Amino acid sequence: MYTGEHTMKRCTRFTALAGLLLASAGMSACGSDVSNAIDKAKQTADDTAKGTVGTVVAQIAQACGLGCPGDEIAGVKVRGIEDGNASISGVAQVDTFFESVLSYRNAAADVNTGIEAQLAAIRADFGMAEDADVAAELDAQLSSYVDGGIHIEAQPARCEVDAKAAVAAAARCDTTVDPGSAMVECKGACELDASASAQCDANATLVCELSGPAVECGGMCQGSCQTELAAAAKCTGTCTGTCSGSCSAYADAAGTQCAGQCTGECLGGCETQVMAGATCSGVCRGTCTVQNPSGGCQASAHVECQAKANASVMCQGRCQGDFEPPKVKAECQASAKCEASLNVQCTPPQLAVVYKLKTDADIDAAAQARFTAAIENLHKLRLPALLQAAAKADFVARAGENLVTSADGAVKASVDAAIKGDLSVRAGFGLACAVKELPKVKTALDEPNQRLNDNIMTCQHLRGVLGMNG
Repeated sequence: MYTGEHTMKRCTRFTALAGLLLASAGMSACGSDVSNAIDKAKQTADDTAKGTVGTVVAQIAQACGLGCPGDEIAGVKVRGIEDGNASISGVAQVDTFFESVLSYRNAAADVNTGIEAQLAAIRADFGMAEDADVAAELDAQLSSYVDGGIHIEAQPARCEVDAKAAVAAAARCDTTVDPGSAMVECKGACELDASASAQCDANATLVCELSGPAVECGGMCQGSCQTELAAAAKCTGTCTGTCSGSCSAYADAAGTQCAGQCTGECLGGCETQVMAGATCSGVCRGTCTVQNPSGGCQASAHVECQAKANASVMCQGRCQGDFEPPKVKAECQASAKCEASLNVQCTPPQLAVVYKLKTDADIDAAAQARFTAAIENLHKLRLPALLQAAAKADFVARAGENLVTSADGAVKASVDAAIKGDLSVRAGFGLACAVKELPKVKTALDEPNQRLNDNIMTCQHLRGVLGMNG
């Protein structure tokens, strides 16, 4: 909504005159029907024969410098949401929603750019055309150079919403929210301050995570787990000791101490890669996760309350997983969740890749070598960054869908109800503008939504070609 400050005196004069005229028609210049009167007057302003009330209210709008998107005020066209303007109504709670729409467009553009940059780098690494279908082209190269396909294990990228940021976003729109006491309803895991006295309620499990080059572990390990085999047993990783079968590498010149893969049974140390996570009762090189330890969590641990199935935990720290912001007014609900979702922080996952190169005599050795180098880049650099961006894209995409739904649902209903209340001319006019602008939210988000969904789908196809878990 455009307002000309230099017209305030004229605005006051016309508002007083409208009060007398509208009162005679059973309306108040600042009452519940003024926005409808203004809206009607805007449609008939050029025809003064249509009625004195409508004409005067139209003059009020002009004198006050009031205009909806698409109108011209003093020769300047009023911009709307599609033009990047969120100041539609002049009512803070409503315009906060429009601000979230613009924030979404910016966040979606950033995420799309990040995904597309990694896809472009993958194409370059594998010598693909700039517009190539990454998944299809990579599938073809795997068929040419890899025997039996490829398998990549990865934990999902870890994404966390800052509960404080979510509360702040809610409080900006709804002044009834107390930032000091409000909490986020976390449906995943909520981070706590590390402490031996840290506790969770009955709906959650206390989880301690320890990371390092060598962590004594009695839980789940992600990385590699080294155990001591007091009796000879099968070792699926690296055997450090004696091997009853053939060994791929030895630690001594005599060939008695194995330091590689053992085809028989191993006696000594056995280190196994467990990128996807597995029980470890030895030394974990990576991250060790223990649930409900009897003595509480160590001071250096990352501590979480992990919500049980179909439950949630109230959170003031960082929430990993889905969440609900503090309860706010209907017109603020979509904005609060959107702003928190757009600021989610995701970390790239660790990957483990397994494949075997073909040894056919007719394979171009130089081309296969370039392919091998590209695979190394893929699992060490490109893919972790791509999965990180794709994880954030999921949050952003859901926020966009929620905005579109709310524009035609909760926000419109709230605005419609507000218009029926006791309003000033300016507020009534602004809310009438908002009603007309809400249907344009979908149009404003169509392009970024489609681009985002296309990129998410491309990432899913790529995961399938790479035989990725999850």
